[in-house]
Amino acid sequence: MGATFFKCLICGNAHVQEENDHWLCLSCNTRFPVKNGIPILVRDWDSLGKEIEQASQNLPAWYQSVQNPEENSIWKHHLAKRRCYVEGEIKRFLALSRSGEAGKLLDIGCGDGNHLQYLTNYAQQIYGSDYNLTRLERAHNKYPEATIYLADILEYPALDGFFDIIFFNHVIEHIPNDHQALREIMRILKPGGLLILGTPNEGAWWWQTAYRLQPKTRKKTDHVHFYTQVDLVNKIRNAGLQIIDTKYLGWGVPHWSIDARLRRFKFLDDLFEFLGKRLFPKQASSIYVLATKS
Repeated sequence: MGATFFKCLICGNAHVQEENDHWLCLSCNTRFPVKNGIPILVRDWDSLGKEIEQASQNLPAWYQSVQNPEENSIWKHHLAKRRCYVEGEIKRFLALSRSGEAGKLLDIGCGDGNHLQYLTNYAQQIYGSDYNLTRLERAHNKYPEATIYLADILEYPALDGFFDIIFFNHVIEHIPNDHQALREIMRILKPGGLLILGTPNEGAWWWQTAYRLQPKTRKKTDHVHFYTQVDLVNKIRNAGLQIIDTKYLGWGVPHWSIDARLRRFKFLDDLFEFLGKRLFPKQASSIYVLATKS
């Protein structure tokens, strides 16, 4: 499958020749380097690479540490519920489209590639992109059958309407220009395709309380947006996408350290969910939005 998705960032054409150390646009002769098997599909890798290196120095654990798979996570029970929700919605979408699997599925902001483990079950062709080369190398090593590449979500190197399903999971809160990111997703999503977008519900007063109780946690993250469901839905609509459904997922204690200790136990995670749905339905830890385009 290789470069079938590719759209040159310089000339906008799709004619590319793949080599071991670069991709060459045959229309404008622009070379995009390949590093450790990862195509670097950005306009100015030197500048972006320096920005990432600086950010990595400021938050080394955030940018370099291994992302624990679901089974090794402190919040593994919550992550399992999120995965079950995502898989259920993909199955529902495929059933409605009378297709056993999607043609092309993109995990945008794939990180170490942990979600590719199950997403590969639902598509003929699977793609993953991120801006962090270290994480992409891990994803490529774990899932060599997937097409993995480095890309800037604000200037995405893919053809219009190429992807049937886009999975955009807990990424948008890191992107200052979230409107442009959503516009690019709208552009590359196939008409009638499915966007699954998840993000922390950190604009909710419950989780704003967690930040007030532990203000130092703000220094350990690069979140720049703290959404509520209303905020997120409005942004997605303003980008030209149509909302299909929204979902609150996961409830816990508004103190990050205590929450991590308690929710590692399934019976407590289940109890918090049972109580949260009934007492504080809009104070969940995650929001998911399903959207499409006409």
